[in-house]
Amino acid sequence: MTSSTVLRSRVHNHRRMDYSDALAYIAGLSHRGWRLGLDRMEEFIRLAGLQSATGGNLDSAKFLHVAGTNGKGSVTAYLESMLRHSGYRTGAFFSPYVYDIRERVQANGDLISPEDMARLTERLAPISDAMEATEFGGATEFEFKTALGFAFWQEKKSEWVALEVGLGGRLDATNVVHPAASAIVSIGLDHTAILGNTLGEIAREKAGIIKPGIPSVTGRLPDEALSAVETIAKEKGSHLWRLGREFEVERETEEGWKVRTPLAEVRGIRPPLPGAHQVENMAVAVAMMVASRAYLDESSIREGLAAVRIPGRFEIREHQGRTIILDGAHNTESMQSLCMTLQERFKGQKFQVVFGMVQGHDPAPVCAILDDIAAAVQLSPIDFHRSQPPEELSPYFHAPVTIHHDSSEAIQAALNAPVEGPILVTGSFYLVGEIGNGLAPRSAGPRCQ
Repeated sequence: MTSSTVLRSRVHNHRRMDYSDALAYIAGLSHRGWRLGLDRMEEFIRLAGLQSATGGNLDSAKFLHVAGTNGKGSVTAYLESMLRHSGYRTGAFFSPYVYDIRERVQANGDLISPEDMARLTERLAPISDAMEATEFGGATEFEFKTALGFAFWQEKKSEWVALEVGLGGRLDATNVVHPAASAIVSIGLDHTAILGNTLGEIAREKAGIIKPGIPSVTGRLPDEALSAVETIAKEKGSHLWRLGREFEVERETEEGWKVRTPLAEVRGIRPPLPGAHQVENMAVAVAMMVASRAYLDESSIREGLAAVRIPGRFEIREHQGRTIILDGAHNTESMQSLCMTLQERFKGQKFQVVFGMVQGHDPAPVCAILDDIAAAVQLSPIDFHRSQPPEELSPYFHAPVTIHHDSSEAIQAALNAPVEGPILVTGSFYLVGEIGNGLAPRSAGPRCQ
């Protein structure tokens, strides 16, 4: 039986959904795991009539495709805001979300509405279910959410979409697009069991988003990683802009920066988030705007950057009279960047740390970096199927450690600690989401939240 025949036989009986039904359906796809490969995703969007949404036709959205070990979420948020402030109808896709699943899929700076999410899930679910009886199998949770984004942006007639890769790049479900520009923000040793054990191997996977004849941009990459990206860009005939070579970011005033590219110079800008790494993330995003020909003028870039606040990235809240920093640093490079920024912002202070990780990341270097700034560590499990048991993390710390049963107990212990000072919640975006949703409401921020 062909997939089209199976599809027709099942669509008729598929029930109507409300938002809670949609959430339950999507969560129920987790049993299909994580599958790297494009054949099923390509078939899914074909059956759903979404080829035009992924760049097949001239009247479809233009995509800015962003990969990298760290910084890709920030670059994606910067791009969406700059595009929107340039007057374009925009879409955005973030991976992972932090507080609300609807953060994944956005249009014109707004999260997809519960009603739209329910309606589009109802539309796509029978297609995914029908595929389960074919040689392709049913869509995974990530594939489904990616297709839902394509359907949403198609309906919204999005002109530009900032699209963050989920994992890797070459075989990621987002890699069915034909972008206006691609970016490799950074390369580090993460997800080595899936992407490879060397920087070169990981870089080759992430550089798989580079398309023939389409411009590409990189942040500052280690030599081994950069060499791999350069080879693929040359093979694809992609003109490559490298930070520190073809384009550069320079301090212009005490607070302002300029980005020089081969096609334009953008002055008087500053990153919306603290940390030296965010200066470079900003530069990559600005270079993508120029390389893709989305760039219109400096004022749109300045306004777009100023409007960005990103959930779970150096997010500061006040709760019960205490300062709480929420940041989903989960690997060596992101934890190094976070601790450097903390030392700049909170000079000489030690932190009450609430920490948890999911499996798939090497905890030893992450914990060693964090140990240097920790007055005490509250270890928490995470309400996620890949949660790493706190007992396995405890031996990596020299600072005093307490193991808790859940995240609410862990944050309360930090709040009750006799030593005053800031509280840091880190190690996983899933942990940040759990704890952040239980704190005082976030201050008004960007529509990318």
